[in-house]
Amino acid sequence: MGAARDREPLESDHMIEKVRFAMISFAHVHAEGYAACLQAIPGAELVVITDDYHERGRDAAERHGASFDSGLAAVLARDDIDAVIICSENVHHKAHTIAAAEAGKHVLCEKPLATTVADAQAMIDACAAHGVKLQTAFPVRFNAATVALREAVRAGQIGQPLAVNARNPGTCPQSWFVQPDLSGGGAVIDHTVHVVDVLRWIFDAEVTEVFAEIDTRIHDIDTDDTGLLMLRLSNGIPVSLDTSWSRPANWPTWGGVMIDIIGEAGVLSLDAYRDVVEVAEIRGPSLAWRPSEISGDPEMVRAFVEAVRDDSPPPVTGLDGLRAVEVALGAYESARRGEPVALPMG
Repeated sequence: MGAARDREPLESDHMIEKVRFAMISFAHVHAEGYAACLQAIPGAELVVITDDYHERGRDAAERHGASFDSGLAAVLARDDIDAVIICSENVHHKAHTIAAAEAGKHVLCEKPLATTVADAQAMIDACAAHGVKLQTAFPVRFNAATVALREAVRAGQIGQPLAVNARNPGTCPQSWFVQPDLSGGGAVIDHTVHVVDVLRWIFDAEVTEVFAEIDTRIHDIDTDDTGLLMLRLSNGIPVSLDTSWSRPANWPTWGGVMIDIIGEAGVLSLDAYRDVVEVAEIRGPSLAWRPSEISGDPEMVRAFVEAVRDDSPPPVTGLDGLRAVEVALGAYESARRGEPVALPMG
């Protein structure tokens, strides 16, 4: 670590000994995991939960040893709250983030950051204007296998990367996720953003073009459940990406980020959620998975806590979230046009 991190804090540093959190909504399925992470981090405390659905919020507060307050404004006005985790429906991310920023609270926001690029930019601008941190919740970037993949690529283990084949198939979460007015889309906006963020991070490159075939073929829902995207990165590497909700409801993980990077001297393959125990038995299912560690949630939440405590930049920014949203929305536009779309869209 650098000298600035090693020195004894000065009285003027005003370092936070414990980062105190409010959670805004338990609408998203990942809220439970984030709350559990806060409880396990010595330098963090989950103080209060607020939720428009009062019963859901009260139940969550009871499970996680926090108080419940139905009033968002009252929660954000509290002096004993330093930061918030936003797990509301996607369309509400903008309003909740801006309200938190105006109240001087740091923000960890569930992905996708927003349902439009303009909303994502407004969130970034509000946090910057009020001097608070904004981190997008991209736990796959913190997965140990993902970190190892990045290190192998950047060390030249397979020589020059030539192409990428990626998949993030998952289960259909139903509920508000399949209501476009709340979610902003279906499988494509839900699962594209994870892989785009990982690829941008591995290659230090942007997506410059997307061509997409998108449809509803598996579930009886009002939004897309099937997507196949062809991307081109700014370093010239082509990428294929399957983002479908193609897993059955009893699948043991929410998604399945798999990335093959084909290089001139070999292939690197990532299966970020394959850290499992396989159980073969005569009765019941012939093969079952018992996930031993299925996400990078603890590392991601801990990194945000440390950024707030140490007043350091968050490792995944609002801009990272915006860039991923840009690609997902570009995919929808490509499917509408039936042709490739250049990014960023004008």
